[in-house]
Amino acid sequence: MSPRLARVVRVIFGDRPIAILFFVAPTGLAIAMDLVLRARALFVFPPLEWLNYFGSSMASAGFWGGPLWLASRLFTLKKGPMRVGVGLFATFFVFPLAFFCFGGQALYFHVFHAYMARDTVRLGMALRGTLGAWLASWGGSLVVMAILGLLAMALILYLARRGATPVKHAWPILPIAGFAVASYCFWIDFVESRSLQAAPPDTCFIHGLVHAVRDGVTGKGWARRGIALRDPAPLPPLTPAAHRPNVVLIVSESVRADAMCSDPTLCKGRFLDVSAGDRLPLGDLTMQSSGTFTSCVLLWTGLSPDADFATMHRTPLLWEVARGVGYHTAYIGAQNLRYDNFGAFLTNAGIDLLLGAADLGEAADAHVGAPDENATARMLEYAKNSPAPYFAVLHLSNTHWPYRVDPELQPFAPHDESPFGDTEKLHNHYKNSVLMQERTVAAFVDAMRKLPAWDDTVLVFLSDHGEEFREHGGLYHLTSVFDEEVRVPAWILAGPHALDAGQRAAVQAYRGRRTYTDDVHATVVDLLGVFDQKGLPYQDLTGGRSLVRPPPTEEPLMLLSTASGVWEPDVIRRGVRRGSLLAVRAGTDWLCYDTVADPRALIRTARVRCADLMSFGDQRYGSF
Repeated sequence: MSPRLARVVRVIFGDRPIAILFFVAPTGLAIAMDLVLRARALFVFPPLEWLNYFGSSMASAGFWGGPLWLASRLFTLKKGPMRVGVGLFATFFVFPLAFFCFGGQALYFHVFHAYMARDTVRLGMALRGTLGAWLASWGGSLVVMAILGLLAMALILYLARRGATPVKHAWPILPIAGFAVASYCFWIDFVESRSLQAAPPDTCFIHGLVHAVRDGVTGKGWARRGIALRDPAPLPPLTPAAHRPNVVLIVSESVRADAMCSDPTLCKGRFLDVSAGDRLPLGDLTMQSSGTFTSCVLLWTGLSPDADFATMHRTPLLWEVARGVGYHTAYIGAQNLRYDNFGAFLTNAGIDLLLGAADLGEAADAHVGAPDENATARMLEYAKNSPAPYFAVLHLSNTHWPYRVDPELQPFAPHDESPFGDTEKLHNHYKNSVLMQERTVAAFVDAMRKLPAWDDTVLVFLSDHGEEFREHGGLYHLTSVFDEEVRVPAWILAGPHALDAGQRAAVQAYRGRRTYTDDVHATVVDLLGVFDQKGLPYQDLTGGRSLVRPPPTEEPLMLLSTASGVWEPDVIRRGVRRGSLLAVRAGTDWLCYDTVADPRALIRTARVRCADLMSFGDQRYGSF
């Protein structure tokens, strides 16, 4: 090495460049902890997530390494100033981060099988009101966190001291640049801590902390939107009904109404017609949101999308209601419950058996989840062995983009999975995926019908929302409240003793009528025998119609939205529907559509026809 190059290296890296490893030791410690806690999950990451993990680790190294390198200068001072400086640095930087990044993350993962991350930190503060109250909610776990944090801090400071002398003569170019770049990555959401959490545990927490600061600085504040740990309101004593059938609610993902046949008298289902030819459609089901989080929460609570964050986290869920009248309960989902802390919402929901994609295996893609057939197989096992009566949710996932398909089952052609190519080819790829799921559901139904308990079992099928393929200019979902994104297949199938003749006639009376998310919730509550009972928390905010009771003559006014107390999309669209009329808020004005005269909602009709819808929307949603 030439003398000039040696001087440059010494200016940037110090006398021993390898000493830099002392300052990035917290990153190594975090990765080691990650391997202990979730090695199996890490090893099935797809290549892109490994790249994300590497980038997130570099951000961690820059965030820790910069301050530790600069603070190492304190160890070269006289004993008195050194103790004061190191004490302040440890108290206000090292220990708080070590407390959460190591102690906190280890305990949080033990409970939720996920790390505190971007939305967890922000929403945790919002839910508990203040940081102090949030910390207090951890209770005795704080002692364990403190011990782990102190041990991590001691190791970090010891290694920083070891690196002090070798970098004593280096200019602080590298630590300042590294910390600045790392902070910028956290600030702009460059790291991946929300989906598969392709990041070490320290990076996940730091990302959440920086993003919380960003929310405050940019004026967004502690917005109460998102999924967080619930604090459910207690239920009053409930009286079990004389007849309590088993109820299985099957919730699909991104399946639009024209992609799967609900009514065998009007269309053909290649696989469903064989195993479920006697299924009954649940009207023309319209979900009240075009996104998974909001749709699921509305389905489980019976609330409307204008309910706020606190109400959505206090209202009883279907599982709690079921347990209140003696049901055994289960949630078995191919869905990735780690995405945006989705699983935390179910933690206090009274679920006896709770399994998500990570538990079912083979969940290589964060969006697609585990194979649906893994979920149906596990649900079938549950149905065989669970004590009766039981209420269970089977949550499918593979029809989410990028749409899982079977290479041997692709009748819709030409097809292409690329979102940047021909839209019709992408749509065909999607339809192949839905057909594959139909086959999976049909096989599940066929197996359920062979069980001894089938005579007194009800299956309710629907999707969380639809999917758009440029009908109104958008792609996928969460961009509008038009039918391609909110009209979904929905049907009910029951054993001979599960529904009586009157209930079956009531379901058939809804043929051709608009039904909604809240109606399905009310129907499940009715099947559980709780529809007529009074005193449920927030009962005055739930007003769905039970579809196993005769329909009223008047069509209800129903709110639709892409946003809610648990989801804040990039594009917020509001809507109100009554029967065939749809009012959509676009920009600064309402638009009115008649979906009988114009099923595709491409031509606006006279605004006066939607006057009551627009007034209702302004009243419930407030000023735009």
